[in-house]
Amino acid sequence: MTKVAVKNVFLFGLLPLAAAFTFTLKPTTTTSACSNSNGKFVNYQRTYFSSRRSTLLKDKWDDLDDEDDEFRGFGYNGPPIPKDMRYIGFNVERQNKSFAAIRAAGGVELTNDIFIRDPFKPSLFWFVGKVARISDVPVEKAVARQYGLIEEHAARLRPAELYPKNGELDIYSAPGDSEMDVAYNRAHVRFIKMERSDAVEGALEVKNVMVGFQGELYDDGEDGFRSERTEEGLPLNPEIQDSGAE
Repeated sequence: MTKVAVKNVFLFGLLPLAAAFTFTLKPTTTTSACSNSNGKFVNYQRTYFSSRRSTLLKDKWDDLDDEDDEFRGFGYNGPPIPKDMRYIGFNVERQNKSFAAIRAAGGVELTNDIFIRDPFKPSLFWFVGKVARISDVPVEKAVARQYGLIEEHAARLRPAELYPKNGELDIYSAPGDSEMDVAYNRAHVRFIKMERSDAVEGALEVKNVMVGFQGELYDDGEDGFRSERTEEGLPLNPEIQDSGAE
């Protein structure tokens, strides 16, 4: 179990938090596979974290007037983000906790893998995390409700590729825990384009605790999991045959 102190990180100096806060991170490591930048098929480990805040502190966002809901953030070119989905520590932790709780109760059936299309190389899709939702909420609403939070996480995860177009990025969903099938380019896994909340009826009516997001984290030197796809969200390259299969 690892304790991580965070102070004035999430806002890049725009609006600092009232005080530092501490997360206790509980790592869960899974082994998956992907093809690296040279096309070589490799196994790798990914670690997800569930978090617990050791000290509950107030955030200065809570003191903002409603008119400040139009704030878009530094380097952000998209539509306004709901106050509870701005990329600040309290919101990030809450959605992570919601993900963990829903996943524990509902399993993989209520989760989806999330990819973002590279705006400068449209055939390339970056894995940026996973969403979960209760059974009454479809994945379209789960992503739409959290779109701004997911997009900002992705932009910071891949700053060179994604941050220049932060606010204009396209999010795609795939079946939950389908990384292995995606890595093998199996044709039955299709990426589906998601929409923002203004294009999904009822998305903003979904309570934030009914959906969750757990963002991808990189270990030092990790290239990042990605997949090459067609316009239809299908594998661009032939299926990789398992060398161990007869």
